[in-house]
Amino acid sequence: MNTHIYRVVIRSQVSTGRMLALAGLSGVAILLGFVARAANDPTEFATQSMGTFGTNIFAPFIALALGSAALGNLLEDRTLVYVWLRPVPRYSIATASLAAVFSVVAPTVVAVMTVSAAISGAQDIIWATAVATALAVFAYSGLFLALGLRFKRSLLVGLGYIAIWELLISRLGDWFARLSVRSYPMSILSDATGVEMRLADRSTLASYIVPLAIGVAGLVYTTWYLTRTEID
Repeated sequence: MNTHIYRVVIRSQVSTGRMLALAGLSGVAILLGFVARAANDPTEFATQSMGTFGTNIFAPFIALALGSAALGNLLEDRTLVYVWLRPVPRYSIATASLAAVFSVVAPTVVAVMTVSAAISGAQDIIWATAVATALAVFAYSGLFLALGLRFKRSLLVGLGYIAIWELLISRLGDWFARLSVRSYPMSILSDATGVEMRLADRSTLASYIVPLAIGVAGLVYTTWYLTRTEID
């Protein structure tokens, strides 16, 4: 991994708007933990909250905000060409960029959601929340890193993907659900607590492997795009 590119991408991600969004969603997550603790069935409420908010909203939206900007911002302001012209392998640029996105998004999202799960008092869901959100962040980070490089209006395209595919079309049937990222981390939460959730019916093996495969696929596509495309 190229540490210089890693630092460049980290700096490109930091903005007041993104940090405020991160703080706002973190506050909502912690609040949900207290609400779950006061619920009649803390385990069920916490499972639904960690699944609906954590893997459906918090992880994808923060991964989109930072992932799409990782290389997208450098491409938009024409500074990516200076990185691209360096004599480094294209996979090194892609790997450093994904590492930068993941190292910012994962610690925050995973830590906040895990604390929220702990506050709820539902012991069975704590470890599952940490694992599920980490896998969701990795999958979405790889996906939106590639999207940010491929599309100029990547933030709008990503929002459309989350709203239309992940939150709507995935509900139309099992085939569509299998192509939805969120169904896999949600299945981990459901398996851990026994609480049923819509779409959370993936196998245990698939729940772990598919999010990793999606993140890696995004990394591979980013590498391919950097190799095949002339950056100016």
